[in-house]
Amino acid sequence: MMLNKDTLENYQAAHQIEWTNTLPEGCPPENILIPENEEFYRLTIEPDKVTEDDFKTYVELFPQKTFKGQLAIFATGLSVLSSDNPQGLLKLPGMEKFKGVAKLTLTPKDGVMMKSGGKPYHYTWWRTTAFDIQSAVIINNEDA
Repeated sequence: MMLNKDTLENYQAAHQIEWTNTLPEGCPPENILIPENEEFYRLTIEPDKVTEDDFKTYVELFPQKTFKGQLAIFATGLSVLSSDNPQGLLKLPGMEKFKGVAKLTLTPKDGVMMKSGGKPYHYTWWRTTAFDIQSAVIINNEDA
């Protein structure tokens, strides 16, 4: 996997980006990872299509909730997963509402990420407006 370590300051100087959401101070964090045509996976609600609802952050999903500390930073990003068994992600505890898996090929213009969540395959991704959700590809068991 080719994730380049960099600082948020360098990234923003090199790329004309606009974040998809309004982000609080300190978000994304200063030390980030930049994807270079890297494949990640995002769980989807529908088994056969990707929608805008699949790309809502916890802050958007739970506007009445107050996130504090590190959680406040991660709640403004999206969980993406690197895995050699993307379909297996649907079988993880707590993932019952998800019915599909979308493959995302992320480039520097799509945003930045940080390792998070305690699992070796879990990352938080702060998306830019350059990312096109139509580029996400639903995969099924045969594709995995």
